[in-house]
Amino acid sequence: MRPKTKIFISFAVVVGAMAFLVIFGFNNETMVYYSTIKELKTKDVGAYNQGYRVSGIVVPGSVQKTEQAVQVRFVMTEEGEQLQVVYSGILPDTFKEDMEVLVEGKYQKDGTFAATNVFTKCASKYEATDEESAAGGSDT
Repeated sequence: MRPKTKIFISFAVVVGAMAFLVIFGFNNETMVYYSTIKELKTKDVGAYNQGYRVSGIVVPGSVQKTEQAVQVRFVMTEEGEQLQVVYSGILPDTFKEDMEVLVEGKYQKDGTFAATNVFTKCASKYEATDEESAAGGSDT
């Protein structure tokens, strides 16, 4: 086989692989869009069964855990809008009420958000205090 033919075949394989990834890699199952609660609710029918990331504050008193299954329901709020979230899985250790969370999943026809992942913002105990900031750091 001539060197030009080998180069052409290699190039064709690379272009074919890239085309496959572009065509089949970007679909509704793999795409995740960031949206606010308000934007998600205004999309209505167009938002159903598409992947989204939504952030908000967990409403105090809204967390409901089931005893038999590992399922949690809670309400998130952002800019006066609320979203009911249903999550099946183990919540992060830092999850608590009245804290900022980011959920990833799909918006359902009944108006709930079926989360596949729940992420929490790091607790404030890891941030520098005002005194440390003024002093230029910590003692360590």
